[in-house]
Amino acid sequence: MPTDPYAVLRALLRAEAARSAPRPQPEQRPRPERPREQGRR
Repeated sequence: MPTDPYAVLRALLRAEAARSAPRPQPEQRPRPERPREQGRR
C-alpha cells in the first residue's frame, strides 16, 4: 500500500490527462492495414 494516500488519485489524474490529450496525426507514415482476424469479436 502506498504511504501517500493521494498517490492513487494523482496516478488517475495523470492517466486521464494522458488519455484525453490530443495526439498528433502522423500523416507521413500511414498505418499498414492488417486483415481482420476471424476468431476475434
